[in-house]
Amino acid sequence: MTSLLSPSRNLLQQEPLQEGENALYHSLKKLPRRAQQVFLYSRLDGLSHAAIAQRMALAPTTVSKDMRLVLEQCRPHGKHEGSEAITWYVRLQSPDTTASERIDFRRWLDADSAHLNAFHATEMRWRQLLAPARLLGAGQWYHKRWGHLSWRAWAGLAALTALLAELAAWI
Repeated sequence: MTSLLSPSRNLLQQEPLQEGENALYHSLKKLPRRAQQVFLYSRLDGLSHAAIAQRMALAPTTVSKDMRLVLEQCRPHGKHEGSEAITWYVRLQSPDTTASERIDFRRWLDADSAHLNAFHATEMRWRQLLAPARLLGAGQWYHKRWGHLSWRAWAGLAALTALLAELAAWI
């Protein structure tokens, strides 16, 4: 039996989303499947970008790109400022971030109070994504390996199945 706080809760155990959370959930649903998976591994499973990259056989830069996409998709409508804050937020999550980059971040943060506000808003948005993430990740579909196959892989699998059926008819 799963706990009510467990990320793998089923839809019947979900608390209803608040109005803002519902909008965030619908924003997450519009994302490409891979970006959803990257996000859920990070938000629900607490995996690092490097661990997600390894698990999904992606380049670490792809994981960072998908995380930026998630945060940009979920920012309030009409607000286009904060892209640099999102980039910094995602970059600082990477274990590959160097001391020099952290110093550059500090300089960027100190350069303008708007930078601090934008970074804080990004961090708050990340926190607000937990309830929508739990609903999106219900059933832990993002853990299933078959979901990683592209349409080409599925087409190849179908062709192989047809070939095996034809071969079986000959035998």
